[in-house]
Formats: sequence, structure tokens, C-alpha cells
Amino acid sequence: MRVLKLALAGACALVSALVPAAAQTAADWPKHPIEFVCATNAGSGAANWCLLMAELAGAELGKPVEVLFKAGGAGNEGASYVDERPADGYTWLQRNTSYAGYMSLPTFRPNPMNFEVVADIEKFLFVVAVPASSKYKTFEDLIADMKARPGQVTVAANKPGSAHHLHLDKLFRAFGVKWSYVPYDGAGDAMKDTLGGHVDAAIGPPGIWQPHVDAGKARYLLLINEERLNQKGLADIRVPSELGVNYPITHQLQGVFLKKGTPPDVEAKIVEALKRAVETPRYKDYLAKNSHVIPSFNADKAAATAAFHEERKTMGDTLRAAGLLK
Repeated sequence: MRVLKLALAGACALVSALVPAAAQTAADWPKHPIEFVCATNAGSGAANWCLLMAELAGAELGKPVEVLFKAGGAGNEGASYVDERPADGYTWLQRNTSYAGYMSLPTFRPNPMNFEVVADIEKFLFVVAVPASSKYKTFEDLIADMKARPGQVTVAANKPGSAHHLHLDKLFRAFGVKWSYVPYDGAGDAMKDTLGGHVDAAIGPPGIWQPHVDAGKARYLLLINEERLNQKGLADIRVPSELGVNYPITHQLQGVFLKKGTPPDVEAKIVEALKRAVETPRYKDYLAKNSHVIPSFNADKAAATAAFHEERKTMGDTLRAAGLLK
């Protein structure tokens, strides 16, 4: 009998060893706080979104979701951090279109296929803006100066390969002008230096610019979208097509990456928490106050991940066309 008990105990131990630890504890997951890694600096529009989603999703999951801002290395710092963690659902990575550019750069270290999009949540629109004291009263003024002084007009944007950077590259190539790109580790710092007069213009989300526009310290020149938005604060801003240029705009999507191999039932809990988060009054209030944010929730992991990798191809093509990749 003792031999039989030992044999059964050994068999149970073997089965336990073969089942991943995350799978064994999925029923009561999460047991401890979660990390949400965001590839931006505090103060940017994306940073504010990360903090909001962490708060709302954490409330739904019953455990804190702590935001880690890791903007360094053109996406490498944040992605490497997540890639080095177990695929157990305790470490999330901000999914954004900028990562499609970062992952196309030769300096990007992790394997892009190690990350899966478990949810797209919303689309960000961007504006080109200047200080109120700027000599550029309209976007045409900015273009005219770029034509008069090729490569000398400075425009601030998020890091190389970001959606901000690629927005500007496509925009100014459509107008046939040369400009000087000034990279930052987030739209917040780009805005601060532009308002301080150190850079001629900048691209960023209206959410961080609007208070300065309302205070009479900044001015919008252009909304980068296919059509105008009939929403407070943005309705009077023109779009590229109104100025005679048409080109394919690749928009900034925000969502959540998980490391490939995360247990499906853990993924399901995370997706359900995100789905409930965007139905809360707090999130709806955020949408009402940020007219540049377009709801785009999609929890079809296979389709969302495939679409992201198609974006990677588009971004790679754009970087090569800009001479940034061979």
C-alpha cells in the first residue's frame, strides 16, 4: 500500500510539473499587483491614457495595475522589460502604432513575434501646433517657410519610428518640403520645448495642447485626419485634404500587448476587465473631454495581432522611403 501511495504521489508531482504554474492558478488570478509598461514619459497624452486604463482595469480585476514609464531606446526598454518577464499576465505592454515603427528598426532587440495584441482600445488623432507668439498663423505659413528655408524649420515629435514621427514624414513629403526633425521621448517634452520657443512647431495629441490653446498660449495649425471632427475645440481645425494633399494616414492605435504564451483564461480575464473599463462613467467622461480620442475596441486577438504586423510592414516601407532604413 505504501508503495502504491508513493507511486500515486510521484505521478501527481509529475503532472503538476508538466502544467505551467500560471495555468494552475488562473482560477484565482491575479494574486498580486500587475505592471503596465508604457513606452512614453509621464505628462504625454499616451501617459495619461496609460494611467487611466491602469486605474480602471485594476478596479475591475481587484488588484492594482501599476504603470511603469519606460520610454528609452526607441521602444526597446519597455519591450525588453516585458519580454524578460514570464508569460503569466502580470506584465502588460502598451500596444501602440509607434511600436510598429520601433519594431522595424535594426536596433530593436526582442523578437516582435513574442507579443500579441489582446485588445485594441482606441485611436488617437494628432495636431500640429505652435506657440501663440509664432510667426506661423496658418499651416500654409509653415509650409511656405519650409520651402524658403529647406531643412531649417524645426518640428518636435516623439522618438524616431514613432507614429508621431511617421505622421510628420508622410505629411511633409506630401507637401514636397524638407524639414528638421527634433526627437523627444514623449509628446509632453516636445510640447514644452515648443512652447518655450526652442522648436518652431510640434506634433502631439490635442489633449495636452488644449489647456494652452484655451489659455491663449498656443495655436493649432492642422489636424492629421481624413476629415474634420465636428467636436469641441477641434471643429475649426483644417485637415490635409483641405489643403490639396491626399495620402494614406496611418493612425495611432492604443491597446494592450501580452507576451505570447499567456494562458488563455488569464487573457480572457484581462480582456474582460478592459472591456468593462471602457464602459465605466469615468472612461466615458474621458472621451467627452478628449475629442481627439476615437473608441476602437477590438478583442479579436488573431485579427488585431495580424493587423499590427501589417502595420509593421507599412511602417518599415515608410522608414525606407524616408531614408531611415536600407
